[in-house]
Amino acid sequence: MENFEKRVESIIKEIKGYGFGMLNDMIDPQYVSCDPEKRSCKVRYKKFKWEDNGRGEVHGGVISAMMDTTMGINAIALTEGDVSTADMNVNFLKPFTGKSFIVESEAVQVGSRVIRLEARAYDEDTGKCLALSTGTFMHVNYEHPEGKKLGV
Repeated sequence: MENFEKRVESIIKEIKGYGFGMLNDMIDPQYVSCDPEKRSCKVRYKKFKWEDNGRGEVHGGVISAMMDTTMGINAIALTEGDVSTADMNVNFLKPFTGKSFIVESEAVQVGSRVIRLEARAYDEDTGKCLALSTGTFMHVNYEHPEGKKLGV
């Protein structure tokens, strides 16, 4: 666990290095912090105009992507292997209308075949919890396209 924080930072850096319009890169994850003992990480997401729905709130699909990406980063950092989302549930509590959001992911179970995680999204300015998510990620083995390593 001593390199957990470095792995999280490295995974985010790799996502940002894709540079050709992939959703994970477009939502612009930014490292905030890690807690290896809790097996958790926090990632910041700024609000972009393209993410808005018709009411000027972040679209539910983008919120789901933020939750999925954060839990995926956490799962990869914990297992040092490839993972794929097996299932995910998002509970939308309040509209995402702020300027930036913090998503915190915590591993509930890390097994040999699956990783179960929970995530909470907060408005960065107000600290209000806006959404909750649970996810199950599977360990996968696959060939990596040139220049890509992550299953996020």
